[in-house]
Amino acid sequence: MDPKGALFQVPLFRELPAEDLRTLAGVARVRRLSKGEPLFLEGDPVTHLYAVLKGLIKVYKLDPEGRKQVVLHLEGPYRVLAEVALFLERPTYPASAEALEESQVLAIPKEVFFGLLETSPPLARALLRYLARRQGQLLHLLDRLVFHEVGERLAEYLLARLEAEGQGFTLPTNPELAALLGTVPEAVSRNLGRLYREGLIRLSGRRVEIPDPQALRGRIRE
Repeated sequence: MDPKGALFQVPLFRELPAEDLRTLAGVARVRRLSKGEPLFLEGDPVTHLYAVLKGLIKVYKLDPEGRKQVVLHLEGPYRVLAEVALFLERPTYPASAEALEESQVLAIPKEVFFGLLETSPPLARALLRYLARRQGQLLHLLDRLVFHEVGERLAEYLLARLEAEGQGFTLPTNPELAALLGTVPEAVSRNLGRLYREGLIRLSGRRVEIPDPQALRGRIRE
């Protein structure tokens, strides 16, 4: 896919006039990542806004000793990364990001993005809406962590991935999934096994299919 076509698939850029899309596409560069390859590290200078084209990117922080990872979120195709970091007073990435599988991202230089933001009201409005949705997602996640059981959080996560990527999406490892859900790997394994035995999910390695999404949704309390 050409950069302009790829940018149009990213919700943040869909409302941009064709001329603005051409401007971004002209400077954006595709970056290919192998599984486990870092996109950026915590403390690196912020240089680009990234849009995922293919694969899955993990955003995480390390504990002060540099041993334990806390997974903050995963981003799949047509989601953006580092949009908040662009506006921090200290222009360094506050977390690290790496590919969980072979991935491609579109890198947009921050200076070009800022220049377009100052002259394009559609982009400014789209960015505000995007950041508001992000805030809502964080509040929703906090609600789920406090008030819902691991099995419910897992079901909701699986349904969200299904909606975003379709059948056959690939799960992260159990430790990474546990970090996302605020639990331990053993609880993830136990709940995945239960959903599999009950026929609510199909597993082939780490690839997942959900034969009856409504049945899985019935596991989630409102």
